Amino acid sequence: MVNHENVLNFVRSSGFRQMTTEEMERHFSVEEKEGEAFLQLLHDLERQGQLVNIKKERWVNPDHAGLLVGRLQCNPRGFGFVLPERRDDQEDVYVADEDMGPAMHGDLVVAEVHSSRRRGRRKLGPSGRVIKVIEHRNEEILGTFAAGRKFGRVVPNNPRLFRDVYVAREDWAGAKERDQVLVKITDWPSLRHNPEGEISEVLGKVNEVELDVPTVILEFGLARQFPPEALREAERIPRTPPEAERKGRHDFRGRITVTIDPEDAKDYDDALSLYKDEKTGDRIVLVHIADFSCYVKPDGPLDLEARRRGASVYLANEVVRMLPPEQSRYTFSLVEGEDRLAKTVVLRFDDAGEMLDYSICRSVVRVDRCMNYPEAQRLLEALDSPEDARAAASLENLPESLWRMLGELDELARQLGRRRRKVGSIDLDMPDYKVGIDEDGRVVSVSQIVRDRSHGLVEEFMLSANRAVAAFLCDKKLPGLYRIHEPPPQEDLEEFSEFIKAVLGRGVDAGDRKALQRLLADVSGTHLAEAVNMQLLRSMQRAIYSPSVSPHYALNFDRYCHFTSPVRRYPDLLVHQVLDAFLKHNRSAAKLRAEWRPKLPRIASHCNEMQQRADEAEREIIKIKLLRYLEAHREEVFDGVITGVLEIGIFVRLQRCSVEGLVKVQDIRDDFYKLDERRHALVGTRTGRELSLGQRVEVVISDIDTARRRLDLLLHG
Repeated sequence: MVNHENVLNFVRSSGFRQMTTEEMERHFSVEEKEGEAFLQLLHDLERQGQLVNIKKERWVNPDHAGLLVGRLQCNPRGFGFVLPERRDDQEDVYVADEDMGPAMHGDLVVAEVHSSRRRGRRKLGPSGRVIKVIEHRNEEILGTFAAGRKFGRVVPNNPRLFRDVYVAREDWAGAKERDQVLVKITDWPSLRHNPEGEISEVLGKVNEVELDVPTVILEFGLARQFPPEALREAERIPRTPPEAERKGRHDFRGRITVTIDPEDAKDYDDALSLYKDEKTGDRIVLVHIADFSCYVKPDGPLDLEARRRGASVYLANEVVRMLPPEQSRYTFSLVEGEDRLAKTVVLRFDDAGEMLDYSICRSVVRVDRCMNYPEAQRLLEALDSPEDARAAASLENLPESLWRMLGELDELARQLGRRRRKVGSIDLDMPDYKVGIDEDGRVVSVSQIVRDRSHGLVEEFMLSANRAVAAFLCDKKLPGLYRIHEPPPQEDLEEFSEFIKAVLGRGVDAGDRKALQRLLADVSGTHLAEAVNMQLLRSMQRAIYSPSVSPHYALNFDRYCHFTSPVRRYPDLLVHQVLDAFLKHNRSAAKLRAEWRPKLPRIASHCNEMQQRADEAEREIIKIKLLRYLEAHREEVFDGVITGVLEIGIFVRLQRCSVEGLVKVQDIRDDFYKLDERRHALVGTRTGRELSLGQRVEVVISDIDTARRRLDLLLHG
């Protein structure tokens, strides 16, 4: 069977010309029985931006035809950018409203690329127009219904979907004014008309608290139910490992084993043990990861559904799981006091914290204690004094052997962290908030999650285990999905340097890892920390899954993969399945490559999309809940930091709960303000007053629109 490499080599050759599917099949001597798979391969390459199908059903090389494949990211003001699917130095392409055709925010599109735009002397990058939609992301849209005489309108909750959807009266499905509805698109937009649709579901009145999670699930197209065949397969899985599955595994049940997770953890898929080699004195760390790949077979009903979902999505106090709830919580989790199957990464470290060796094995484990982060942190803080440690362990009813092991894990983890930073690993410090929610979905508390020693302890060993597994895949030439992170584009680094110059009045070489580490350390704990970390994050590419190994820029790792969270991430489960076939069934690397490689590009692309969707949904529900919290604090004055400056106004992030709101320029009444792009500031024409990036301000709430996730602010004083 022809593979992706064969087609790509041909498409990039000097002899390639525009060809129909039939001509491509003849060139590669594709047999009739392979026709469907070959066509799917061509469409996979189109989704990756390597090939494009244009008018008259002809396949072309997009580089030669001036075309680009990417996701359309729209701005609420009516323009957008096509973000390329390929990462080989292609620039984002600006698309004006009139050039979007039938495309909407989030669609996978083909854009015809025109010349670069300019603003004065400044080069702004290429512009273009959408000539084809490969995949519509928003076949159903969530919004607020507005009734009219002859037709109704649905105003999308997502402001990036800036066109209202028109609905004929006969398609209202009983919707009333200001109902939250789901509208199915029946006619896509064009230059001359808005999209049209029919209402498929009426959820309730806008701004009802109980709709917060359901609306996010619908807005992001998250799965609502498991198919019956997947549930039937899950129900057949034994609650405890049968003897047949324990055979041939290493028995680590005699080793002290602990899990450390958030207080509200929904599953437990990783655990740790540590002991010393009596002969060498080396520290041996056992990273145990829940192993249920023997139950979830590749391409079975449960596997296909997990692949479709891509990842679990954590929505405040609820979770949309990748795998069925009962199995995720109990059967597949490392439950305290229960025998469980695992894959264990055995890591050997010397006194200086250098990894000397690693191995991977199938195992049986039993967790002695499931701890949460606050419990572990209290114990770690007490370890500086043996008497305090014994007292803390006694309160938690922990045996001495366990709390001493935690202390040794902590010591080694801090060594690993120092070694990682020494070689240039960049740790962004982005604030994360825990929102306390009662049974009715109402916010009762907001608190910032502190990344303390207990978090660092777990993180360092998960990083080490993931690196070891990636090295194993490479060394054995096994197929898999790697977690890669490409370097930031040079222009984005330069823009970040300009930002730092404007905010801090100092220069920084954004291409120098040590300089970035020093910068982040200097602003840590200050009012500028979040703005600087956020701006650096924006300058970086997204980390993605790839069938090909490539370095991880931020971590500065040559090889890295995700392996440690198979309950909630599909790429991790896939790696477990490959390892199972190799370690348990003795399948050769060559046979496994032949089996997996044809489908890995498609799986990687899908998992990247689903992971991004999960991230966006999780941020969205937190923002909704924080806006709910602010509803009860409308009269208060908030400290904030200016995080964005545009002609329309300034964006201010509230320091108490990290919500960003807009102060409109027309609402700043003490002067007439103009944008100074060079200084990243609004400047008063009469007073010369500056409102610039990183500046502290006091604000009050002007308006909150929870349905559209919008916060309007006013300067105080």
